[in-house]
Amino acid sequence: MKVAETHQMDDELLAYAVSHSTAEDGVLAELRRKTWQSVLTPQMLSDPIQGKFLQNWSRMVRPERVLELGTYTGYSTICLAHGLQDGGLIDTVEPNDELNSIQDEFWKKAGIYSAVQRHNAEASDILPTLRGRYDLIWIDADKPRTGEYMEQCLPLLRPGGWMLVDNVLWWGKVLPSRTDKDATSQHLESLCAEWANRSDVRTTLLPIRDGILTVEKVED
Repeated sequence: MKVAETHQMDDELLAYAVSHSTAEDGVLAELRRKTWQSVLTPQMLSDPIQGKFLQNWSRMVRPERVLELGTYTGYSTICLAHGLQDGGLIDTVEPNDELNSIQDEFWKKAGIYSAVQRHNAEASDILPTLRGRYDLIWIDADKPRTGEYMEQCLPLLRPGGWMLVDNVLWWGKVLPSRTDKDATSQHLESLCAEWANRSDVRTTLLPIRDGILTVEKVED
């Protein structure tokens, strides 16, 4: 396996993992096809294994309130809703309102439309207006601003709650052996190192797809 691929599953291994896991929900599979057919950057969509990860995490946490930064076509929103308590709410933030029609179509098919509060704006503008406490936060937004978003989200998270951060491996560019580092990889590398040494959280960096940093809030 090439150095650039050491943190992510190759096609054969990913196919094996998918085939030996519970099948992707029908609505999610349909949304995946719709995204690949109609959106210019469909590779931004969570793969089935990452989707299962979000579903399982939500079912374990049983959140009453969820915050999502980076809605895209709404796939991860549906996954995050799997463990949502009755009457629970998902605040999801996405500046691209051209994706609203796809989101609406599939949130209705998944039966979660009434549980979603969409914010068509930049996360940096919306976050100061939100009030906690959230039980689960998923960050998959503008990567160079990941550190800013994490700092803004942490006060909104209840103690014992979880913040999950996507793309922290930046396709392997964070690795010491890589010679093609960029500003984003350097930001994510220092960010994960810094948060690993904080006393108010516990973190684990999981090499799922492009890397997910799990952050458990210990105290305010």
